[in-house]
Amino acid sequence: MIHYIKLIRPINILVLALTLLLFRYCFIDNQSYRMYDFLPYLHAPSFYILLFTTLCIAASGYVINDIFDVDTDQINKPEQLIVGKHIDENLAFKFYMILTGLGVIGSFTLVFTTGQMKISMIPMMVSVLLYLYASSLKKVLLVGNIVISICAAMPILFLALYDLRINDFDTAVIILFTQGIGLAAIVYGTFAFLTTMSREIIKDIQDMDGDDAIGARTFPIVMGINVSKALIVFFQLITLGFLLMIAYYFLATKASIAFYGVCLLLILPLLVQMGLVLWAKEAQQFKWASLAGKIHMLFGILTMLFFVFVTAPFVFNQMFNFFSQILRVV
Repeated sequence: MIHYIKLIRPINILVLALTLLLFRYCFIDNQSYRMYDFLPYLHAPSFYILLFTTLCIAASGYVINDIFDVDTDQINKPEQLIVGKHIDENLAFKFYMILTGLGVIGSFTLVFTTGQMKISMIPMMVSVLLYLYASSLKKVLLVGNIVISICAAMPILFLALYDLRINDFDTAVIILFTQGIGLAAIVYGTFAFLTTMSREIIKDIQDMDGDDAIGARTFPIVMGINVSKALIVFFQLITLGFLLMIAYYFLATKASIAFYGVCLLLILPLLVQMGLVLWAKEAQQFKWASLAGKIHMLFGILTMLFFVFVTAPFVFNQMFNFFSQILRVV
């Protein structure tokens, strides 16, 4: 049983669950919003169905990825090999089908509990993407990296989509809240996309030997380690610019706690990760940069706790208006 648990990456699953729970209760269903008569469109039972569905689809993605990666993992990380060593491939595929089936059932249940067919079908589309990624797309230059980065950003966007429906009878305050939740989802989704892109290329460098053995055409194999490092730093610089803009907004609005929080929890770890990428020369040395990337992403998730104490939708609306005015002046 322990090997089945390891197969679904329990720590990653817990972090994903934490992400959705924090976004739900810090941004969407914050108790302080009750004074504005704001209630989320997605009621608690439906949210937990969505959470269960998302976790099942993510877990199935890890399983199918390990099934297709047996040959590469025998070279890259034989000591961590599970499929083919501790679990038969056929049993692993049955486990994948069970998880996928639970995700599909969850999606159809969301259709009935929310009435939103198009939005509720997103997990099924993500499941197809994860299968295509594991079977073929991860071997294609940058395509696999982009696909998995989109999937990393999708859970928060998926959750927020249910609350982006604006009705004619909604008050101005509720519309403001709804827009703010959407902007918050875009900010955190962008952070997830950019940080995942950097880390996926780092992982490709670490897995070069195994990927090359099966004929995969990942970016490091095609372009080499030095060019790959330049691409990683490029995405990290975009992330840094993104974070500096947010820090500047908090500085300009004299939100000192938020400003120092962004600097210490997000900008400083990113600079450390950039230094580790530039320092690394061999594939195995990139494990420290990968670890730093995981810590950076976790810190990014934990910043949601700050919004327990403030009205998050107002903050993100004000941030959007702040930069809109700057652009108009320019």
